[in-house]
Amino acid sequence: MDFQDIARIAVTVVSFFCFLGICAWAYSRKSRSGFEEAAQAPLLDDDTPHGPRA
Repeated sequence: MDFQDIARIAVTVVSFFCFLGICAWAYSRKSRSGFEEAAQAPLLDDDTPHGPRA
């Protein structure tokens, strides 16, 4: 194996662990409340005008 093969393997392994970390963060219980709040934000937006459209 030459340097290029080792570099490809290292990048693949690091990327896989980053993916696992992002999945763990996304599904953690402490992140849930923030995601639920962000999901409701467009529905609770009161900055839109409610008058007749011209």
